[in-house]
Amino acid sequence: MENLLDKHISSSPSAKVMVLFGGSPYRRDQVIRNLRTIENLSIIGALSEEDGVDLLKNLPQVDIVLIGGRYDAHQRQRIKTHLDRNLPAVELTQPGLEYPYEDDLIYQKIKALVEQ
Repeated sequence: MENLLDKHISSSPSAKVMVLFGGSPYRRDQVIRNLRTIENLSIIGALSEEDGVDLLKNLPQVDIVLIGGRYDAHQRQRIKTHLDRNLPAVELTQPGLEYPYEDDLIYQKIKALVEQ
């Protein structure tokens, strides 16, 4: 069942691609369900730092990265270092650090990044 909850792919070929670094399959699913109504957004979720970095390395396009609340400062820094070195144009958002970890605020932030 958990594998069914890991992504939302937009039907738009011009959709922005977001990698979601999550820690819980159920919370990841909640976030994806909350964001799936944003047009032109494809979301692919990972449940570990390693899986997320593998996605960053292997996806042909990544526009947005969201780091969830379960990641500690060292994990966040490693992810940010990877982005700085390999994907400097990617927009990074960190609910819980940059703004409160609330579904509505996450939605607003991601929608604004998609519309940029």
